[in-house]
Amino acid sequence: MRCSVGGENISPAKFIPVAEKTGLIIRLGEWSLLQGAMHARLMQDAGYYTKVAINVSRAQLVSPKFTQALHAALICSNVKPELVELELTESLFMDISDTVQNNLKNAIAAGVGLAIDDFGTGYSCLANLKDIPARKLKLDRAFVTVLPEDKRALAVVRAMTQLGHELGMTIVAEGCETKEQIDALLDAGVDAIQGFFYARPMPEETLLPWLQSRNHNK
Repeated sequence: MRCSVGGENISPAKFIPVAEKTGLIIRLGEWSLLQGAMHARLMQDAGYYTKVAINVSRAQLVSPKFTQALHAALICSNVKPELVELELTESLFMDISDTVQNNLKNAIAAGVGLAIDDFGTGYSCLANLKDIPARKLKLDRAFVTVLPEDKRALAVVRAMTQLGHELGMTIVAEGCETKEQIDALLDAGVDAIQGFFYARPMPEETLLPWLQSRNHNK
């Protein structure tokens, strides 16, 4: 997600900290939930049953109103819940507060998917992985950008992929920009790959024609 100010695109790394400091992050998060769900419905109507991933911040998940906002987005968009996926950091999954845990349980009960974002950095802990109710694990781009030259990073990717599969998770590699990286990741067994090699972020009005052109060329 990006915002535009005076015609200039502003990256999330810049505007999200401002939104957090000003208290607008929850409103922004609610808007993102609705827009993501609406886009998933647009894709569904166009015949593309592809999950739309929506990042969820800590401020949203610790709010008692998060479940209400999620249900409102699903109802207003009338999208199949399984086409919406919430991306959270591992630390959010491990927050034992009643509010967070109830929000996670309610999200699962609503039928949306949960994914661990940026796994492998920060406070990632393999001991916690078995208790996280996510069905998708997204490997941080820090492991991808150094491939295929960094054999130690490749060994870590291979091990995390195998572990994730044993836990019934889908493994996604983030930040792929070269064919060599993709070859190494596929050899390591990952299930899906995202990155600039395939496409850069694009607005909604551009995405569907892009998908249609790719299908036409197959």
